Amino acid sequence: MPGLSAKASEAKEVFLIGFLWLVQSVGRLYFAIFGTPGGMGRFLDAPVSYETSLVMFVMFLLLGVLGLIAVIGLFGRRRWGLRATLLVSVATIVFDIWGLTVQFTAAIGFIVPAISIIYLFFKRRGHT
Repeated sequence: MPGLSAKASEAKEVFLIGFLWLVQSVGRLYFAIFGTPGGMGRFLDAPVSYETSLVMFVMFLLLGVLGLIAVIGLFGRRRWGLRATLLVSVATIVFDIWGLTVQFTAAIGFIVPAISIIYLFFKRRGHT
């Protein structure tokens, strides 16, 4: 049954994307919770202002929560889960582009969103 094999493969791919987002989202929430609005600088190599720390806190909290919501949709095999993943991926990349101005290690944040966007692009085009 080739159809069953393709569905199983797609389920594994979606599970992998969801798992990566789960790890990324929990990591962002960890940094937000333990960084606090004014203490995000403790995770950075260079000191930052309170305002910069506050922006980082809000974005880490927001992207973490939105990422978890997207994971729920992905694991539930909902169409909105794919759309939410795409939206959170783009938002994460935009935020991490700004993050590169604060610290170069923000580039690590591109990995999961880039994988997600590439997968969703090819899935939508019917190449997976």
